[in-house]
Amino acid sequence: MKKLFLSLAVLSAVFTSCGDDDSNTTEPIAEAADLTGTISANLTLNEETVYTLKGPVYVENGVTLTIPAGTRIEGYAEADATAVAFLAVKAGGKIVAQGTAADPIIFTSSKAQPAPGDWGGIVVCGNAVTNLGTNVQAEVTGLTYGGTNPADNSGVLSYIRLEYAGALINPEAEFNGFTFYGVGSGTTVNNLLAYQGSDDGFEFFGGSVGGNNLISIGNQDDSFDWTEGWNGTVSNLYSNQAPALAFSSDSRGIEADNNSNNATLAPISNPTLSNITLIGRNNAAVTSEAGIMLRRGTYATISNVYIADFKGATGSFGINFNGNESGAYFTLHPLSNININNVTATSNLPVAYTAGTSTGAGNGAALPSWTSWAGL
Repeated sequence: MKKLFLSLAVLSAVFTSCGDDDSNTTEPIAEAADLTGTISANLTLNEETVYTLKGPVYVENGVTLTIPAGTRIEGYAEADATAVAFLAVKAGGKIVAQGTAADPIIFTSSKAQPAPGDWGGIVVCGNAVTNLGTNVQAEVTGLTYGGTNPADNSGVLSYIRLEYAGALINPEAEFNGFTFYGVGSGTTVNNLLAYQGSDDGFEFFGGSVGGNNLISIGNQDDSFDWTEGWNGTVSNLYSNQAPALAFSSDSRGIEADNNSNNATLAPISNPTLSNITLIGRNNAAVTSEAGIMLRRGTYATISNVYIADFKGATGSFGINFNGNESGAYFTLHPLSNININNVTATSNLPVAYTAGTSTGAGNGAALPSWTSWAGL
């Protein structure tokens, strides 16, 4: 197992002299450090240092990585990179990344001209419950996740701007911006931005983690995605897919499953979501998009939603209730106060939602005030 390697290098300094005084003063302007391998002891980063993820970086079980407000971390994406850069927290490990509105934490690409998919993203694995059981192997990173503790605590993620993630794992799979595998409700999640990624902005694989104030801008597949029995509570979700530089043919604002192989596998996905804005690409080339796709047995309680500009071709809806199990559930438990605008078709099951005049995340299609910290 690799140790964590930190290589600190002063990038530049200013030397000054005064009159006949032979003394010099040296002022470091910036420092840089590489992060690679496994973090096997508690580590606190320095907000004055620019860090580079040189390939995979893992936070070990029982270890806490602390990232102060204002820290900048870059995923190495240059031509000589030998592996995809990403940050992963193993089950039992913790990340305490506590930015502020005035001083958010930045995760981005190392490139001078960054692009979606330059690096992997953030992956957090926990010991909360999934409907695949315990010690499940994650598609992303191959780490294990899933246990018996719904209140498991993987730390804090707050006021983070994460850009240009979503690197390919293989031809069939990609990293997301933020990926939560079996993460528990003891974890604090709020004020996160996933920006210009090549796959999903946020994805939840089981667990009970909730939060508030999640932003997905320009991500090329789904903005918010869940499966494997996720049952967290989230308020204030804002998504705009229109700025994406490319797109998948079946991108959705929300894509929701219980389980892709067994729609009735317990515990069934059943999150509670409120105050949501979902803006599509307004592009008929997106052949099977949806503001919300509820399928493969998922349940949910969803209220106060503004949906606009999902204008794909055949199979596109403001809300698509897909499959007998989900259709039956939402017919009895309809989504409430849903405001749908400028879509190919509003829904394939109108009885499963009630129309309203919701402003969604707070301001209809426009950015709500609570996103002001994100620099959009």
